[in-house]
Amino acid sequence: MIHTIQLTGANTIGGLVLALVVPTMMIAFGAYVGVLMALQSFFDAQSWQEATADSEQ
Repeated sequence: MIHTIQLTGANTIGGLVLALVVPTMMIAFGAYVGVLMALQSFFDAQSWQEATADSEQ
């Protein structure tokens, strides 16, 4: 039985995707979540909606 990830990594394009695109997407997602958490902490908000809410309300 051949696993899908082994089959994908068998050709050149699949190996390139596994080696470059997947880690890049993981880093980008982690940075996005980190920025959201930092902004939430900076504005002392309990949620992202509260941090971005208009201050006149």
